[in-house]
Amino acid sequence: IILAGGCSTRAKVNKLLLEVDRKPLIRHTIDSIKEFVDEVFVVTGKYHVELLPYLNDVTVVYNKNYQDGMSTSVYAGIKAANCESCLILPADITCVKPSTIKEILNASGEIRCPVFNGVRGHPLYLSSRYAEEFTKHGPLYKLCDLVSSNENYVSDVCVDDPFINFDIDTIDDYNKLLECIS
Repeated sequence: IILAGGCSTRAKVNKLLLEVDRKPLIRHTIDSIKEFVDEVFVVTGKYHVELLPYLNDVTVVYNKNYQDGMSTSVYAGIKAANCESCLILPADITCVKPSTIKEILNASGEIRCPVFNGVRGHPLYLSSRYAEEFTKHGPLYKLCDLVSSNENYVSDVCVDDPFINFDIDTIDDYNKLLECIS
C-alpha cells in the first residue's frame, strides 16, 4: 500500500511528480516495491487526477478524506487491499533498497519495522491480524499507535539503508535526494 494522498503543503508543488532520471517520484516508489508483492495499491487524495496517468499498473484507491491525515489513507488502503499481509510505504519515501524489502519480507513477526542506525522507518509490514486490528479502530487511528500498543509483537529488522527514513517533504529534501543518488 503506497500512500500518495497528501497535499505536499511544505513542498508547495505536487512533490510526487518531481523527477529523478526523467521519472516522477511516484513511479520510483511503485517500481521499488512492485516486484516483491502480488498487487500494489496506491491511495491518492488531493492530486488524484494528476497522478492517474502514472498509475496504470496498480490498483488506485481514492481517499476522499485525505485532508484528515495519513491515517485515513492507511485505513482506505488496508480496507481496499483486504489481504493476508501488507507493506505500507509513504509515496515520498522513494529510494528504499530492494534488499531492505527482501529482508522485511523474509523476517518473522506480525509487525515488522526496518531499522537503520537505531531509527525505525518504512515500509512497515503488517500481518492480516494487525491490518484488521488497525481498521477496527477507524480511519483516524495512527500506525504509530498500533505499533506502540503492540510493541511485544514488533520485529525490528536491522537494515543497511538510510533511505527508509528519507522522505521528500520540501524542495530542499528533493535536492538532497538528487545529491545522494548522483
